[in-house]
Amino acid sequence: MNAYESLLQRNREIALLGTTSSLLSWDQETGLPHDAAPYRAEQLAHLSGLIHRLATSDDIRRWIEACEADLPPPGTPAHTNITRLRRRFDRAVKLPHDLVETCARAASHAHHAWVQAKESSRFDIFAPHLQTLLDLTRQKAEHWGYTDHPYDALLDGYEPGMTTAAARHILDNLAPRQAALLAEVSTQYSNSESTEPALPGHYPIPDQQRFNAEVAAAFGFDLRAGRIDTAPHPFCTTLGPRDIRLTTRYREDDFTYSLYSVIHEVGHGLYEQGLPTQYFGLPAGEAASLGLHESQSRLWENKVARTLTFWEHWFPRAAAIFPCLSQRSPNHIARHLLRVQPSLIRTEADEVSYDLHIAIRFQLELALISGDLAVRDVPAA
Repeated sequence: MNAYESLLQRNREIALLGTTSSLLSWDQETGLPHDAAPYRAEQLAHLSGLIHRLATSDDIRRWIEACEADLPPPGTPAHTNITRLRRRFDRAVKLPHDLVETCARAASHAHHAWVQAKESSRFDIFAPHLQTLLDLTRQKAEHWGYTDHPYDALLDGYEPGMTTAAARHILDNLAPRQAALLAEVSTQYSNSESTEPALPGHYPIPDQQRFNAEVAAAFGFDLRAGRIDTAPHPFCTTLGPRDIRLTTRYREDDFTYSLYSVIHEVGHGLYEQGLPTQYFGLPAGEAASLGLHESQSRLWENKVARTLTFWEHWFPRAAAIFPCLSQRSPNHIARHLLRVQPSLIRTEADEVSYDLHIAIRFQLELALISGDLAVRDVPAA
């Protein structure tokens, strides 16, 4: 094999290990027994270390350098693979192997603590784990290096090319205007009958699962190449080129609670199912950025599924599955879903207040990373 073929084969091997790790993480969030958590953390740490060794080997370096000596034209899959694998390699080699394993282990332990803290509303259970993750994250930022702010080194791993200054400019301009809009709309809603458009009734979880699957399939999500499960926090993960997992959570007094989580995750899943399978495990077969990914989930969730048109189409089927809706109407459901009601939960936020969650979280994260905010003070902040 030539250098390029060798480079692709090695990264496909890395993808096999990476998706195996993702499968363990998916299981951790959907069905892992409580007492299995410590060993799962060791499994994930070991796989992370193995992946890091392979991804930072001298073989990878030599193959990339050989490919760069005869770089294909921009816009070709080969150019994308080589240039992005170079970027990935340069970033990976800056991290010590032990730190990679430690981070994976700590994240796994933190997840289980977070679930317990969430169930009991006790931040003190999660706080020590958050402190550990924060300390490790600061170490990673120092190893990666940055010019202006350690957050730059972290942000670049999610949204390549984005800087803290650029994000701050966007959010600092957005937040005051969005807050003013929120105040204006909230006043309008407080004087309107639409402030109480509740959908009272009992919505059995099996019926919700059936309706959610029908909507997901209608949007184009291929359930032969994916599935929908239950987790404390909704997410989408890719376990293979034809294995996209979505999760949601349920409330039996509100079917929209699970439905809109599913629709959001379907947006992510459609993006993943639409990527070219022949390049799976390679940059040419991966999402461009998490920002683009989120644009897809929010598009389906808000611009499609919160419209009267959507509910004019889906109301007859919803009423057939949930008889308690028979006295309602598409307009009633649409108005209920367009209500503006600020809350502390980002994933349940309305369209007006959602962006403020992002702006506030950005401020909190900057303060934590810079040391201006102590973990113990996060709830008050």
